[in-house]
Amino acid sequence: MRYALILFLISFCSCQFFQKKRLDSKSILKNELHSFKWDELDQYPSFEICDEGVDFKTNKQCFESTITSHINNKLKEIEDIILMSSKDTFLLELLVTKTGKISVKNLKSNLVSDSTTSLLKYSLNESFHKLPNLYPPIKRSQHVQALFQLPIIIKTD
Repeated sequence: MRYALILFLISFCSCQFFQKKRLDSKSILKNELHSFKWDELDQYPSFEICDEGVDFKTNKQCFESTITSHINNKLKEIEDIILMSSKDTFLLELLVTKTGKISVKNLKSNLVSDSTTSLLKYSLNESFHKLPNLYPPIKRSQHVQALFQLPIIIKTD
């Protein structure tokens, strides 16, 4: 009777009770891709002139201020190109590659002609070679490329 009771109880316990749950690589990858925030960086691109080891916010501010001041200086140099419009807003798309190269991917404007826009784009691309060394953005300890959109508001008197 005792043996029958033990056999009866064992038959209700499946072998899977003792097995560990295994996750295959595809399900792990799928879970990671869902939790991954594609539009955020762990570290912004940083110029050589910025302090190393600074926090995310300070690094972002240094990158933005360096780019902004460089673009402002370049626009002052090529004022004659821009004087055609009295007020306009450009949407500048900057691409920072995995190797730390920066370039203008796109430049959009509503009022300025395409030839003026392409000339401005060329001038900005050429001027980026004069910037200090740029370290690429980082996401999960990997160098990645990033696209930044900057509005440039032009007001001439």
